Amino acid sequence: MTLSTDVKRSEPLEIKLFGESIQHSRAPLLLNYVFSKLGFNWRYGLLDSSDIPEFERFLYSESCAGAAVTMPNKVRMFDKVNTVDESARVVGAINTIYLRNDNDGNKLYIGTNTDTIGIRDSFLLNAKGIVATSKKLAKPGLVYGGGGACRSAIYALHEYFHCSTIYVVNRFASEVEAVRESMVSAGFQGKIVHIESPESAQAVESPLLIVSTVPDFAPITEEELLARKTIQVFLESKTKGTILEMCYHPKPSTRLFKEFEASGWKVISGIEAMIYQGLAQSELWTGTTLPESSIRETIEYVYKIIEKE
Repeated sequence: MTLSTDVKRSEPLEIKLFGESIQHSRAPLLLNYVFSKLGFNWRYGLLDSSDIPEFERFLYSESCAGAAVTMPNKVRMFDKVNTVDESARVVGAINTIYLRNDNDGNKLYIGTNTDTIGIRDSFLLNAKGIVATSKKLAKPGLVYGGGGACRSAIYALHEYFHCSTIYVVNRFASEVEAVRESMVSAGFQGKIVHIESPESAQAVESPLLIVSTVPDFAPITEEELLARKTIQVFLESKTKGTILEMCYHPKPSTRLFKEFEASGWKVISGIEAMIYQGLAQSELWTGTTLPESSIRETIEYVYKIIEKE
């Protein structure tokens, strides 16, 4: 397969993020900066909708160079593409659609999940030592939350960091079981274990790598309070590791970010994951890798803008 955009660097092509309630997304800030750095006359915009026909009109148009997809549409893209890779298949969600040409010159639409890459690179580039220790000791991984980002986190911890067992702290056992059944049926080889109480947390080995995927809201319901008490056990563990706090809206310094940091854990902002998954998307869309010096400039640029807001 070959890139379908080989000769279109100077053409005003579009990438759109398709999802609902996405006006706060930092993706346009990131990707339009990256395109300018690469010398592409492309524009990244928002399609705030769940209307599939509207999205299809864009996706199959001549001006489309690819697409990004977020909730609630990630699970609705499988019949809109020609093929998917392993990450999208096992996670059960597509967040990126990129274009290639087959040997006959026909355009192909390929689905993948770069959220897994964002999680991977956030740990590798910010906590290399902890990652190495976790692998060496065959430590379990932990995910807080059972929503859409949970599956990408489970996949990344298992696939890239060799966590054979993944603990999931979540309000409802049914959600964890749904995640487990879906991923196992798609070929996931790891073990997914629901940690349902502080007592359960105290009885298992402490992880060194944690991914938090919950919004920055104070727990209110009985189930939310129990889940928060359960994660607190890991926070207070004698052995401290690294947590990736995926939530960075409305501010990167969430309640959980501050609590883990105060307890001695290394905390990585979800801004990092957003940036690295976006860079992975850009490379798939453009076929061009951003130089390392430009990556550093991009990270500094995004943080500078967000900190001003």
